[in-house]
Amino acid sequence: MVTTLVKSFFLAFCLLCAVMCLVPPVAAVNGTITIAYRGSGGNYIGDTIIFDGKNTIGNTTLIKMSGLGLPPEGVPLYDLSGTPGSGNIAAVDANGMWTFSWYSYLGDTSKLQTSRYTFIVSDLSSPDQTATTSVMLKKPEFYMIAQPASPGVGDYITIQGMAERGVSSMKIDVLDTSGTVIHTFMSPVSYDGSFAHSFHGDMSPGQYNVIGSNPSMKKNLVLGLTVAAPVTATAPPPIPTPATPDPAETTGTVPVTTVQQTPSRIGIASATIILSLCLFGAVLVVRSGMKHK
Repeated sequence: MVTTLVKSFFLAFCLLCAVMCLVPPVAAVNGTITIAYRGSGGNYIGDTIIFDGKNTIGNTTLIKMSGLGLPPEGVPLYDLSGTPGSGNIAAVDANGMWTFSWYSYLGDTSKLQTSRYTFIVSDLSSPDQTATTSVMLKKPEFYMIAQPASPGVGDYITIQGMAERGVSSMKIDVLDTSGTVIHTFMSPVSYDGSFAHSFHGDMSPGQYNVIGSNPSMKKNLVLGLTVAAPVTATAPPPIPTPATPDPAETTGTVPVTTVQQTPSRIGIASATIILSLCLFGAVLVVRSGMKHK
């Protein structure tokens, strides 16, 4: 009885070892990733925020943000309407350090409200290992926005916003990425500080900066504006014309195939047996008749 139990235990132990050998070990991710920001953490929407940290997992850091009005999976800082889960990238230097500057006035910030937002980083090759930090963003009392936020070439664009108290007019400059002024407009400011000016967007597709200023203002208003390329209409593919059949091909004679039936071996054998039985019966009948004589 004891010997049987020992044998059973040994057999079970061997089977367990075999199963463990067949299961591949889970590879652990080596390294760490961190994120921090520079400053007090209380920033206005439109400010520049610099993030940095360490990444010893890989050589590319992915950064995204989530919070009020944004998908929980996070979106790119420079494309708040982007695909959920995607982000912007920052290169990692030889010491495993990375830095990312977010010029929040570039792009459409209309999705942001006064709230605390979470910034998430991971290595591009290891998205499961993440680090987070949060920043309080505040909607400024004085601001400037564009409608539509991403106009196309030839669209009419309205620059509107709220100026500081006591300002009677707003100078609006439109600059390209090199700093060259493309357009300059003057807009009156109403008694409550609001202003608006519309113009024909005749700029080429690309990124532009809009600056609202007045000598009596403490801080200029800055807005990022992206002009989208026009969508080219694609002509539908032509409908193929059915080919005209060739009369010579449609009036030809269809060849007739004659199928020759070959008698099976079973049929031949059956016929042979029946014939043999008939002959054998005939012989018996003849012999019987000869005996009676």
